[in-house]
Amino acid sequence: MLSRGTLIYIGQRTVLIAFTVLAVSSIVFLGVHRLPGDALFSERMHGNEYAARLHYYHLDEPLIVQYRDFMLGLVRGDLGESLVNKGVKISPLVARELTVSAEVGAFALLFTIGVGMLFGVVAAIRQNSWLDYLLTTTSVIGYSMPNFVIASFLLLLFAVWLGNVTNGAYYFAIGWTGTYGNIGEIWLPAFALGFPYASIVARLTRASMLEVIRQDYIRTARAKGVREALVVIRHALRNSLIPVITILGPLVIGIITGGVVIENIFGIPGLGKEFAQSILNRDYNIVIGVFTMYAAMIGVANLGVDLLYVVIDPRIRY
Repeated sequence: MLSRGTLIYIGQRTVLIAFTVLAVSSIVFLGVHRLPGDALFSERMHGNEYAARLHYYHLDEPLIVQYRDFMLGLVRGDLGESLVNKGVKISPLVARELTVSAEVGAFALLFTIGVGMLFGVVAAIRQNSWLDYLLTTTSVIGYSMPNFVIASFLLLLFAVWLGNVTNGAYYFAIGWTGTYGNIGEIWLPAFALGFPYASIVARLTRASMLEVIRQDYIRTARAKGVREALVVIRHALRNSLIPVITILGPLVIGIITGGVVIENIFGIPGLGKEFAQSILNRDYNIVIGVFTMYAAMIGVANLGVDLLYVVIDPRIRY
């Protein structure tokens, strides 16, 4: 049951997110329309045909009129039409690709939190052991490498080397089936996207756990005969999560923006791939639409992370 203060906080943040989305889309709109060239002019389209296409997209009107029409459409949820593919509405296109990017990001986030916390807890419990040194070294390597480097290395390992060793019996097939792919196609890009951030979570969890397990209430729980697993999970881990939750906001943003590179490397038909293609094709309407969607995703993700504080620590109130 959400308290009145939490509901007010959610309402305030929702208004702030809406304002941020409008501000980002406006800046991108005005910036894009000041760039030289466009997606319409080519050797096959000029003269009257070019003028007619400009009129169709209202690009022959003053910039202030174009901006007004864009803002009215944005309020209605209409991002306009593609400049390259006439008649293709951007809103349903971006919404469909958003679900694909959200799928990849969700798997990457699950890996980031699950594996990162597992590594951190084990390293803290086995402090100064060979397992601690191994997990710590792995974490350092993980957050020292960009995700596109990790993705390229994993492709060489699982798509090329493993295929050669097994004579094509087992290997990672690059590609994407249907709209949402399958588990065999999503695990490797999710790993490449989430591994650097899982390493950060592991390091922070280890440091937080080492501080918590030395507290008096942990020694008291052990003195009472509470099982070690319950001491670690119920008492130590839960009280170690606040610093981890604190960095989830930047980590979620990193996963969202990092998807641009990962989706292009693995050929995933999400927002990142569409964003890169629309820039190359100078399809500026889609560029604006994708930027707008990214701004909304980041705002909602940060709000979700802030609300997790109340779940983890009931003492926190908004």
